Amino acid sequence: MEGYFLSYNKKIVQTNSYIEVYEYDKVIISENTKKINRRSKSKNFDELEQEEQLKRLHRISKTRQNAKWKVMRLIDTNFDSKTSFLTLTTKENIQNRDCFNKIFDKFIKRLNYKVFKTKKRLLKYLAVLEKQKRGAWHVHIILFDIPFIAHKELMKIWGLGGVWINKIDVDTKENRGRYVSKYFEKGIGQELVESYGKKSFYSSRNLKHPKEYKFISNETTENIIKHDELLYESEYLGKVYRKGKLVPNKIKYRKFKLNNSYGG
Repeated sequence: MEGYFLSYNKKIVQTNSYIEVYEYDKVIISENTKKINRRSKSKNFDELEQEEQLKRLHRISKTRQNAKWKVMRLIDTNFDSKTSFLTLTTKENIQNRDCFNKIFDKFIKRLNYKVFKTKKRLLKYLAVLEKQKRGAWHVHIILFDIPFIAHKELMKIWGLGGVWINKIDVDTKENRGRYVSKYFEKGIGQELVESYGKKSFYSSRNLKHPKEYKFISNETTENIIKHDELLYESEYLGKVYRKGKLVPNKIKYRKFKLNNSYGG
């Protein structure tokens, strides 16, 4: 099958501690096909005409917001009592992104072997690269289900500069993803602007992903999500294609604290 269409006017995303509900005024028809997702090789930002630059900045802004939401949900879905936040810097002023990325990947392999005594990748993590004022790259990493490792051991495994690690302790569990992801925002933005076409963040393949449901229903949110505490709600305008043109689409968003009866 080359592609398929999915129509929906409701979308529900469920993590371990909250449920998000999107209600769209106009039905969305999304086509999933590799052919449509192909892009020609991108020009550098400075090579673009002014109108193309504005379009790219708009896409970057949307992608940045989507990446932030994805990170928040992954954090909440994988968060546990052993989750830690790790930052690595280098003494050497490494300004080549690809070079730093290779160094980071080698660190992950060494840390994985230290913890699990195997070359099989079992380490669970989220990471984003970020540039310092001097131009050097460094990395912020969230490690899930990680046992205690002495700071001197981490220094030895990294071996290239500074190491800062601390356990993440957030009182309100439904806000932990938002709390932690704010440390990723600057790096995500830099990656999208300066490394267009590259990943805005990195994650291990063994992470659990939030549940997502898309469907058509005329029922209201109150009938879909029952007995849960409303944490936040808003309405805003999105866009939807109609006859080849983008037209406004009113979106109602609500976030509920997950009732224990849903499991997860």
